[in-house]
Amino acid sequence: MNIGFIGLGNMGLPMALNLRKAGHTVYGKNRSPGKERQFAEQGGKTGLAVSRLAAEMDVVITCLPMPSDVEDVYFAPDGLLASAREGLLLIDCSTVSPELSRRCFAEAERRGADFLDAPVSGGTTGAAAASLSVMVGGKRQAFERAKPVFEAFGKQIYYVGEAGSGSAVKLINQLMVGIHSQAVGEAFALGRRLGVDPDLLYAILTQSFAQSRMLERHYSQFISKNRYEPGFALKLLGKDLNLAAETAAAFGVGLPAGGRVQAILNRAAASGYGDLDMAGLYAYQLAMDEKRREAGPLKHFAVFLPMLDAEKSALYREEHLRFLDERRADGMLFANGRFADGAGGLVIYRGRSYEEVEQWVKRDPYVVKGARRYEIHEWEIVPADN
Repeated sequence: MNIGFIGLGNMGLPMALNLRKAGHTVYGKNRSPGKERQFAEQGGKTGLAVSRLAAEMDVVITCLPMPSDVEDVYFAPDGLLASAREGLLLIDCSTVSPELSRRCFAEAERRGADFLDAPVSGGTTGAAAASLSVMVGGKRQAFERAKPVFEAFGKQIYYVGEAGSGSAVKLINQLMVGIHSQAVGEAFALGRRLGVDPDLLYAILTQSFAQSRMLERHYSQFISKNRYEPGFALKLLGKDLNLAAETAAAFGVGLPAGGRVQAILNRAAASGYGDLDMAGLYAYQLAMDEKRREAGPLKHFAVFLPMLDAEKSALYREEHLRFLDERRADGMLFANGRFADGAGGLVIYRGRSYEEVEQWVKRDPYVVKGARRYEIHEWEIVPADN
């Protein structure tokens, strides 16, 4: 087959090379020319624009880091869908929402092309070894047509169902990857603090019910070596859990554990850990534990924001919410809301002192612009389930 491959990153490059090794003619396309040169040096072809790939290839595969990248490549005026020839098979191996996959499918079908959402799992090691798991959504006929493509880089190939199903399974996978990754970080941080030999701890856990592929991967490849060059970046796992949380919320499913890990990943990325491998959650855990020990325990503070000026409150509401999002990313925001009768709002912060919290409150656009006044009260929270 003549195959276009868009996205020659840590996953995409070895996948494209394995397609070439399987006998396909592969044209690579990447945002950075260095990756294209690397692909060409190993026998791949380059030089075709996205529109030409869509017009001339049998198959075009995308493997891109962010949903916005997928949106651009598929829906741009000179993108894949606008340029797709009739009969083209489009395969997206990115991790995106099921809703975006269904949109791509519907537009491809309208233009006489086929689309499969086919995210992969197995990391850079699996991509290099052509042993990825592939979960595929779309028409069964298109899946059968695509099998020789999937067999070039995957070993476990699953047809999941209608369009969006592959993306749904991938988000569920990433939800569990995130929870397991945080569990590994917490376990080895606790073991370190208690003076347990980490190699011995690893040996015991891998033979116990705590065993998981994330435990094996994170410890053997990263934690034991104290090196965190990314196979899969922590910020990308955070992106995936954001997508999982949005999807779960749309379908009325609560993610109490996943939501907590989502917040931790976003804070870790905002704190400068985003470019580490996802196993770097352990390094982040150690740093935060040390910071907590030095600074003392967190307390909760309820901040009442009584209304002063309704017009100013409406005018500066978006700035206020962005400010709260920053505090949320820092891990300092517990909850926020407003009174239904318009009397004002309530923000509950996590902080170590009244003075620390007041510094944040004085930076809130509502307070700076004179829309609200404030009252701060230390708050003892008693969970209902205790």
